[in-house]
Amino acid sequence: MRMVWTLIHEGSQKRTLRARLKDPRAARGFRSTGQLEKAIGADRSTTERLLLAVGARKSDLAEEWTLKPL
Repeated sequence: MRMVWTLIHEGSQKRTLRARLKDPRAARGFRSTGQLEKAIGADRSTTERLLLAVGARKSDLAEEWTLKPL
């Protein structure tokens, strides 16, 4: 049962991450790792794992992520 809850919860977190990264108010289409962690209530490693799962890419220059090609 716990695994089912984890899948549902992570699905919700992924939807939130996609929405944050697609939001037109995001500067240059990027969001900081800290903002995204707070948005889904997760630690950095979980946030980065979920970002990679939704196809996001990390900037080479800063601690920020985007869905746009770099």
